[in-house]
Amino acid sequence: MNVTPDPERLAIIAACMDSYDVGEADAEWPNNIISRFAAVHGDGTIARQGEAVAHEVDAAEVALCAALAMEAAGLMGEAGVGMGSEADDPFRPFSVPGGPAPAIDEALVRARFGGTLFPQATLTVEPLAEDTVWWREVLADGEGMDDAYFAPWRAMMDWFRRNPAFVATAFVRIGDAQALYELPEAAYPPGTVITGCCLPRLALGLTPKGSLTGLFGHVVRT
Repeated sequence: MNVTPDPERLAIIAACMDSYDVGEADAEWPNNIISRFAAVHGDGTIARQGEAVAHEVDAAEVALCAALAMEAAGLMGEAGVGMGSEADDPFRPFSVPGGPAPAIDEALVRARFGGTLFPQATLTVEPLAEDTVWWREVLADGEGMDDAYFAPWRAMMDWFRRNPAFVATAFVRIGDAQALYELPEAAYPPGTVITGCCLPRLALGLTPKGSLTGLFGHVVRT
């Protein structure tokens, strides 16, 4: 199994790591939500560059997660993340391993990102359902559109909820544009100049062995 840094997996989260030439070269979060020094390994493990990582996930689990993530991505196709984004980037297949867990919650997501998330970024975990904050953002973005706009989203939600490979599912929003805008500069980590504007959005399933797998996208909110 490849457990060295994987540039293809890194590329999926790269927009949320980019400081866009803001801040000093040694700053971790000068203008970004995922650390500039994050690394993604071949099994999906996220850690800081150079950090020793124990890889205990078996090859069959990694292969299963890759297949599940690709299937989820196929349902969304090239549909943009939307949700108020100023860009039109699509979701991409995503998975990260770990030990068994009872549910998807904030602590689990932060841990699976290996401590690389901007510490002051809010993180919300909601059901893959329509009576939620994240779905209201989808609705607002698709206002005036016909049902075809929402069809991939509903197919994706149904796929996650019905999939026997998962013990739990959730939609995760990392970073709220208004909350980041209102964050006092005194609360910034060392090296932060402005808060990041590429905010991760994920649809995830949790496998019995503890892997998170599904979709990674981001919204751009300047």
